[in-house]
Amino acid sequence: MTIEQETGRVTPVRRAVPKPGTRRPGASHQTKPRPRPDTDVRRPAAARPGETAAPARRPAARRSSTKRQRAPFVLLVVGLMCGGLVSLLLLNIMLNRDAITDAKLREEIAVAQQEKEALRLEYERKMQPQNIADRAEAQGYHLDKNLRSWNAGDPSAQAVPER
Repeated sequence: MTIEQETGRVTPVRRAVPKPGTRRPGASHQTKPRPRPDTDVRRPAAARPGETAAPARRPAARRSSTKRQRAPFVLLVVGLMCGGLVSLLLLNIMLNRDAITDAKLREEIAVAQQEKEALRLEYERKMQPQNIADRAEAQGYHLDKNLRSWNAGDPSAQAVPER
């Protein structure tokens, strides 16, 4: 149970005071009729029947208050757009830098793959049976046709011939 319910008193409700120049919701807005552009609003006092000469009234300056209200919003929008533009430029710069690095790395990888392929071809060429035989003869080995194996010419290293 709340204090208001116990005591039976209700605190008065404070209502917000509307800002000058704002409408209440639900209230009908009556605009002042605008003069037609082809008629002259400022007729001389003598031309108006039944009126005396009175100073002309200036309309209330409402536009300055709306301009003051719009200025922070416009600055906010312009600031957000500038911030977005700067962030897009920075993002573009970073992506371009990464693209340049990416291109250089791809070129290096292509060169390394070509070198690897050249080394593989050279290894396969050297591992051919004829090339191995030529290198063995250049080092002093000779083919024993009876045993069909290589030996260095040392008689103790000779194997027993096949029977």
